[in-house]
Order: sequence, then C-alpha cells, then structure tokens
Amino acid sequence: MKNKILNICKFLSIAVLSALLILLAFVDIYGVKVASAETSAEVLQDLRKDKDFNDSDYPYVSDDYGLYVIQIAESSNKGLFVYVYQPCHDTYDLVGTKISISYGYSVNGVGLTPKLYNLRLISTSGTLDKYYVDGFTVPKDGDRYYNIVEIFRMVHSDLDESDEAFPKTDIAYSVGQQWYACDLNGSKHYEMNTFDTLYVETVFNGNFTFEDGLTWSDLIKTDKPTDCWFYCFNVEDYVIKHIYDADLNYSIRHVYNQNHNDNYVYSNIRENQVITLKDSDVMSHSGPGLGAKDFKWNRILSSEKFIETALKQGVKISDTQREKIKESQWVFTYLETDRTDDKYGSALTGGIGHIYNYEDVYDVGLLRLHFQDISGKHYDLGVVNDLTDPDNIADGVGAADLVQAFKDFWEMFIKIILTIVFVVLLVLCLNFIAPIKGIFKSIIKVIKFLISAPFKLLKSIFKRGG
Repeated sequence: MKNKILNICKFLSIAVLSALLILLAFVDIYGVKVASAETSAEVLQDLRKDKDFNDSDYPYVSDDYGLYVIQIAESSNKGLFVYVYQPCHDTYDLVGTKISISYGYSVNGVGLTPKLYNLRLISTSGTLDKYYVDGFTVPKDGDRYYNIVEIFRMVHSDLDESDEAFPKTDIAYSVGQQWYACDLNGSKHYEMNTFDTLYVETVFNGNFTFEDGLTWSDLIKTDKPTDCWFYCFNVEDYVIKHIYDADLNYSIRHVYNQNHNDNYVYSNIRENQVITLKDSDVMSHSGPGLGAKDFKWNRILSSEKFIETALKQGVKISDTQREKIKESQWVFTYLETDRTDDKYGSALTGGIGHIYNYEDVYDVGLLRLHFQDISGKHYDLGVVNDLTDPDNIADGVGAADLVQAFKDFWEMFIKIILTIVFVVLLVLCLNFIAPIKGIFKSIIKVIKFLISAPFKLLKSIFKRGG
C-alpha cells in the first residue's frame, strides 16, 4: 500500500512538473509576449500566447490612420514577424509596405544603420495585422537587438496629398522601438525600449541632365547625357548648422522605351539601396566630347549654396524649379546615372525615331541624419520620412557649349600659328644678323655646358677611382 501511494505521488509530481515546463515555454519570468511564431499561424493565435494580451486594448478608432508596432517575433526558421495595430481598419484598410530596421545594440537610438525591408501581410483580424519581414534573417547571436525606426503604408487617395513632380509612394510612421530577443528556458524572450526619431519633410526630388559634347558617336546619332539626382528636405524640429553624414534610401530600375510610347520595359530592378553621404563627399562629372562642361560640388549643401554653385557652373534652372528648391533647407546630391538616346531613320524614310535607355529612380527617402544644431549639440537620429518618386523630366540642364568650344579651339589655333611664325622669323633673323646670331650661339653653349657639366664631373671621378 505504501509503495502504491509513493508511485501515485511520483506520478502527480511528474505531471505537475511537465505542466509547469509547458507553461514556461510560453511565459517566462520576464513576461514573454509571443513565445514563437510561424508563417501559418493567425495573428490572434500568436498574440494570445501572452496571458496579458487583451483584444479590447486595440479598439476600432475611425479617425486614427496610424500604424502601431505592438510586438515582434522570431520564427523557428530564422524569419522575423511584426505585429501591427491599425485602428481605422473598418474605415480604411491601410496595409503596411516597408519597415526600417537597424540590427545591433544601440544606446538611445545612436549609431543606427537603418535599412528598408518589404513587409508581407500574413494574417489580419479586426484592427490587428501580422507581417513577415521579407529579406531579413534572424542572426545566430545570443542577444539580438532590433531597432525599428519607422513603418510605412500604401498611399491612400482619400488621406494623402501628392505632387505630380515627385509623388509619394509610401507614407511613414514613427516607431522608435528597440526590441531585445534571446532564447531562455527553451522559449523566446522579448523586451522593448523606446528611442527618439527625427521627422524629415521632403520638399522636392529631382535631377539635372548634363549633356555630352560633340563626339564620334554623334555621327551615328547617339546622345549620352548623364542624370544627376538630388533630394531636397526640411527639418522642422531643429535648426541645423552642419550635417556630418546621412543614410539615404532609393530604388532603381533600367528602362527601355521607344519614341515615348506607353510600352516601358523594366529590368535590373534594385530595391531599397542605401547610400551613405559624408560632408567630405564631392559630386564630380566630366563630360565627354567637344563642348561638354565639367561640374563639381559637395554632395551635402544648403539649398542656397546648391543653387548658387549649379548656376555658377552653367546649369540652366527654370524659375519654377529654382523656387521649389529654395523652399528647402538642405540638398543632397546622391546619385549619377547614364542615359542614351539612339536615333534611327531620317526624313527620307518617314522621320526620325528614338530608342531611349535610362535609369528610373524611385522610393527615395532619408533613413538617418547625423548633424550639429546652432547650439553646438550633436545628434545622430533615425529618420521618419515619406518615400517619393521623382519624375524623369530634367529640372535643370548642363548644356554643351559648342560655340565656346570652337572659340577656345580657334584661340588656341591662332596662338600656335603665331608661335610658329615667331620661331620662323627668329631663325631668319639669326641667319642674317651676325650679332644676334653670336648671342644665340653663346646662349646655346651655356645651356649645353650646364647640362653636360654634372656628367663630365662624374666621369672624371670614376676615372680617378679606376
């Protein structure tokens, strides 16, 4: 009888211990929000693993058009999920498109290296959405830190204003969350802290076209200009004295088109490219061909200095575009791309056609800004900035100047001819005027002596040594 009681007690102890272990797999002593997540799991199925989760904390709010990150989760196959509260779901279904993440430990959001990742909607239930972060692989580190700067949604015609010259492609919302993740007691443990972000307004987004000069390719009717892309912005919360460096995002694709018809062929698509600009970086373009101009200026400039420098170097900017640029505080010149215009046919064959090859830049936005304000304080902040799509119409032209090129050529030609005439006359004078001829010969002898003297000295030294 005693043995039976002991066996029953042992069985009950094992059962209780097993139940506790199962419970700890979902909720640890630090309060895990989501124990694990898989692609097939529903959003509520994941979130309800947290005993403190309550659906009523995320109500429908008709006039709140924001997106709020409430949780992240790592999957067993090294994927990353983000859980989002979208209050106005029943009025407008605002779908997330991208998210800005900088991986690694940071103190108060300093020293971030944000990168944009596309979001894929996996599950939705009322105001709650579950997204998969495409292209992000969870590192094997023991302690993992995810700094989420901003989250984006699709543009909505009822909510968002747009500009034809640079329409918005994605609307940004501040997140400013650092999530800590680790593996503890066989489950995932998460903690979250917040940090400051910086809102930046895009004022204008455009490009200059630098024309090529007269080259041999013009004989086969091919133009090869260069597009110089620039980004204009304002910062309302600070008065910036100096910008040290910044991270900027853009996407790019190659475009093939014939005669500006509606058939655009896209290839070589490169999404979410990140470029770091420093205060020492310089944009330098040397145009090929006769008459082409050279252009050079700092990649980070105030808008006033940017316009002044471009005009001084011969870029023709319309008054309208100039005023748009002037509305901004700062301008980044961040990229140069090539384009070609191949002409075919002739008036005899029914007209001239054009084949265009160029690069289309889109999804342009600022990710991080390191600067000093007028009080001397330094900041290095993740940026919240809507993405925009500049058109492919030049906002200024650095035109080739063939007239000046021929003028320069003619001046050089005249100088060469005059030099030749002078040498010929000098030789004639030397042959007919004996004193001048003697002086000239003496000068030649002195020059020969000065040139040969060191060699003769060395020769005599070696002879003595021999």
